[in-house]
Amino acid sequence: MNLPGSAAWRRRLAFGFLALGAVVALRAVSHDLPHEQTLVFRPSESLRRVPLTLHVSLTRVGESEARAGLSVTRDGSEHSDPRQTVHVPDGDYVVALDWTLKENASTRAQKESETSRVERVTLTGGETTVPLAPRDRE
Repeated sequence: MNLPGSAAWRRRLAFGFLALGAVVALRAVSHDLPHEQTLVFRPSESLRRVPLTLHVSLTRVGESEARAGLSVTRDGSEHSDPRQTVHVPDGDYVVALDWTLKENASTRAQKESETSRVERVTLTGGETTVPLAPRDRE
């Protein structure tokens, strides 16, 4: 059986199909590979200048074990929002936030010294803002 075209043309066509297959395979695998994700924790106005310790865990939706965790300690003099970089794959995550307020003269009126919150976020490789605010009390 004779195939159409020259041998050189058939080699180029075979190489093209091989390259296309490699690109498709890389795209399929890249969604499960961890890469840099930046989380920006946006404190409420009441927490912006308060010293606190923040503990965060990221669990992929549908999984039972956390993929990443981090801690941030602030002394209250920072002018920017806390930001941390983690290495996890893209996808939907449950972010569990636990923070403890440190006692000092500026937080004496604070009734709660520890609080927590759970947020669901979608990480897509860029910067993701996570609100850091106590739950509203009814």
